[in-house]
Amino acid sequence: MRHQGWHLLAALGIALLVAGCAAPAGPQAMAIPQASTAGKQHPASVSVTVAGGTETGTLDSSNISNADLRTAIEKSITQSNLFKEVVQGRSGDYELAVTVIQLSKPMFGATFTVDLEAAWSLVRVPDKRAVWRQVIKTSGTATTSDSLVGVTRLRMAVEAAARTNIQQGLGAIAAQSL
Repeated sequence: MRHQGWHLLAALGIALLVAGCAAPAGPQAMAIPQASTAGKQHPASVSVTVAGGTETGTLDSSNISNADLRTAIEKSITQSNLFKEVVQGRSGDYELAVTVIQLSKPMFGATFTVDLEAAWSLVRVPDKRAVWRQVIKTSGTATTSDSLVGVTRLRMAVEAAARTNIQQGLGAIAAQSL
């Protein structure tokens, strides 16, 4: 009987370890819904670059990678028709650069609130003129009603902060006269 107790305890420990592995913030969850940007639709092309993100390590908490944030921004631009098209490289009419300045995450708790600060800039490619720049600070929150698993709740809060940041950034660009 004693051995069964230890085996059960060991199995429970392994299950908790596996369930506790962090996952990176996903591009699909960070992208904004199609109808959530209002404003102009610019008849130009844009390329997107992202810096300052961090890959999620094996023993790390959820982070936002540069590639995943870029994918989420590109998808959001395409879905909202903010620009005529999204192009790769520096061949667009405009270059949108987003730099993650800070991603603040709690260590534990029932409710996780994540703060994201990102610098956005839109540059007209032909003359290298910055037409818009803004630092955008947003928060995302997830509670135990969103998920009982802490690492999932943290990932959801990170994704919510990024989604709101993208929504505010693209909304500000939509309000510009390019």
